[in-house]
Amino acid sequence: MHFMNLKIAHLRPHVLAQIRPALEALGLPTDIALAPSPNPEMGDLGFPCFPFAKIARKAPQAIAQEIAEAIQPDDLIEAIVAVGPYVNFRFNPTAITGIVIQEALQEGFGGGGIPESERHHWMIEYSAPNTNKPQHLGHVRNNVIGCSASRILEFAGHTVTRVNLINDRGIHICKSMLSYAQNGKGATPESTGIKGDHFVGDWYVQFERDLATEYAGWLETDAAQQAFTNWQGSRAGKQAMEAQQKGKGGDPWAVFSKGHRQSWFNTDSSLGREAREMLLRWEDGDEETVALWRTMNQWVFDGFDATYKRLGVTFDRVYHESQTYLLGKEIVDQGLKDGVLHSLEDGAVVFDLEKIGKTGQKVLLRSDGTSVYMTQDLGTAVQRFEDVGIDRMAYVVADEQTYHFEVLFGVLGALREKLKGACHHLSYGMVHLPEGKMKSREGKVVDADDLMDGMRDLALEEIHAREAANAESRPDHVPLEEAEARHRAEVIGQAALKYYLLNFTPQATITFDPQRSIDFLGQTGPYCLYACARVKSLLRKSDQPVSPDSWSAESAALLGSPLEAAVIRELQAFPTVVNFAAAHHDTSKIADQVYRIAKTFSSLYNDREHQIVGNPDAALGAARLLLATAVARTIATGLSLLGIETLDSM
Repeated sequence: MHFMNLKIAHLRPHVLAQIRPALEALGLPTDIALAPSPNPEMGDLGFPCFPFAKIARKAPQAIAQEIAEAIQPDDLIEAIVAVGPYVNFRFNPTAITGIVIQEALQEGFGGGGIPESERHHWMIEYSAPNTNKPQHLGHVRNNVIGCSASRILEFAGHTVTRVNLINDRGIHICKSMLSYAQNGKGATPESTGIKGDHFVGDWYVQFERDLATEYAGWLETDAAQQAFTNWQGSRAGKQAMEAQQKGKGGDPWAVFSKGHRQSWFNTDSSLGREAREMLLRWEDGDEETVALWRTMNQWVFDGFDATYKRLGVTFDRVYHESQTYLLGKEIVDQGLKDGVLHSLEDGAVVFDLEKIGKTGQKVLLRSDGTSVYMTQDLGTAVQRFEDVGIDRMAYVVADEQTYHFEVLFGVLGALREKLKGACHHLSYGMVHLPEGKMKSREGKVVDADDLMDGMRDLALEEIHAREAANAESRPDHVPLEEAEARHRAEVIGQAALKYYLLNFTPQATITFDPQRSIDFLGQTGPYCLYACARVKSLLRKSDQPVSPDSWSAESAALLGSPLEAAVIRELQAFPTVVNFAAAHHDTSKIADQVYRIAKTFSSLYNDREHQIVGNPDAALGAARLLLATAVARTIATGLSLLGIETLDSM
């Protein structure tokens, strides 16, 4: 039968090829969109006839009946059925089983699902940490989204360049440097046994503590009282006083002291002044300051590299803001000459946001000629498109920056017509813990390394508990070596963490629950790992060699039960889900589909009527073992797209 030469990607084109002649014969438009039927009993694919009602001057139900009668079944299409105003197509179950299992076994649904004409060279920027502290849970979500989105795009057929832009300059970096210079006494990560990024992060936290102490002292001075008096006469002060009188606001002094801290840091703070002076020395190229900056940055880079390696996160290129912050000025100057931008009376160069449907103006060069953050972003973007040869770029950045990227893309398109619509903000929501939002300045943050340690330890507890139960119930149980237990715990912990973060649409704000993520029975990474390991256990127990080449139309004909058909349907959906995930940058679709495959196979595996290994009907057992192998390969492929490693045993 010729259907064994088909792939899942050929199914819709095949159905459309049967539909179009019938529509032409009835004088109807042939441009239709097929969609999965809501109920498998109705069919596999279908389309509505409502759009044809005015053309044919008939009820949609009657049109559906005419179309269904005009199309003949073939080896692939078993039946064409009109259900109300819909035309539904039911595939030959044996044909679909043959196509799906063969593709899963031979290629593991090996990607390249989108047409050549729709493939692009994407650049995905993700991670983007600061070199004044270690990465935390929010960075982990950014990293795994960027890494997974890159893998999914590649799997679908795109070319991907992965990049990281490290924020290694600015006043926040100088805070860590100043604190270390004043109090470090020559200590190093090696001398203290502290990981480099944590070591530098501790000095950032120390600076903030010292700053808080200084500010508390300043609040006791006459200068603070005078500033408070002046503030009371301001609009903000008057509003705070009125709110207190109405019982709707807090103590005005508390409101003032909280809101005035940044202004105080920029004017009266001794530490603030010293940090700003250090930044100026860095920008002037002062040798001692630059040497300290390089040393402390390298400590952080070494720490980041260890975190990235453990997460399985890689980059093709790494940019540093210290190398890119001056980019963009020439682009702005050219935009001014071209009339896209204009100057204000004070000399500042601005872009009128009305041109992109917003209000106000965006300053791109200050009146003193210095650039702003967006100036750098413009320069970096143009440089990447020109130097790397990409035609699409996505920024994985929290949704707090949505407006920034809307403006950036609008200005970029105005300055470079060919880049209009070429950039995408892959935004993601914040990650909270059950006890509340993370705060790094006060040191109350779940560092990425500590989080991964915690997930590994939770997994190790579960492994030890299962080992104890097996030792008690099975006298022949061979104890698991501790080294292997820790290896499995690391893989399981990573799977739990990544799957939980990727199982939500990126835009969702989520609360990370470590205990829930490690559940071996829920919709989790460990559950999917276990399904994959279960199949590998079956293969070890079987005395039948499993070879993809042994799959045949005869094998497909043996798998026709409702449970087997349910597994086939979930496998069949996998390539379509991957293409959807690539088009919409939505990792959650793959996470969900992997779980659906694992859960559906579990129902078959646990059913007494579906024995696999040792089945009295050897041919049926062999066919089911090939089905199980296809399941394991597909789950492993899906988990790999999420950056998750699998295990042979759990």
